[in-house]
Amino acid sequence: MFGVVETLITALGKNSLIWHMKQKLLAEIRNMADSPDWGVREDAAAEIKKINDKFFLEYFSIWKKWVKDSNPNIRRAVEVGLLRIKKGFVPYALDLLEVLAYDSNLYVRKSCGPFALSHVCYKDSRSAFERLRKWMKIKDRNVRWNVAMSLGVWFGQTHPEESLKLLKILAKDKERFIWRAAA
Repeated sequence: MFGVVETLITALGKNSLIWHMKQKLLAEIRNMADSPDWGVREDAAAEIKKINDKFFLEYFSIWKKWVKDSNPNIRRAVEVGLLRIKKGFVPYALDLLEVLAYDSNLYVRKSCGPFALSHVCYKDSRSAFERLRKWMKIKDRNVRWNVAMSLGVWFGQTHPEESLKLLKILAKDKERFIWRAAA
């Protein structure tokens, strides 16, 4: 699906001012996301939030690449940039977070389940629970940990009945890492 920006770029070509401005903006966000200063890294995520507020679908293909970036700071910026996602885009945001749920990097993992995943799930609980039930069956321990952590905070607390059903299953997990997250 082409968005407004992509349609203009296609019509005008890669030599267009719009295309160059978009590339410059993305380069600046990447630089900010990789700053040694935590506040600057948070500013990068805030810029992604602003983009997502109005142009999420136009940038979705870029975020799909960034969640697989070798730099954990870039991955985390996208993750935190999803916090204000609109309800209609929750399935897309969950697609991005699914990639990040596997991430073993501590900085990325700590921001995923207990923070970004919880916030995104809160916007559309039906889609979220459907997805989380599938993720619980995935063998990767980071994915199951992120599910448990998302259910123990804001999202899970606003839907306690369904969350407790899933947490009870996760609390019986063979891996201590998982059942401790569910406790």
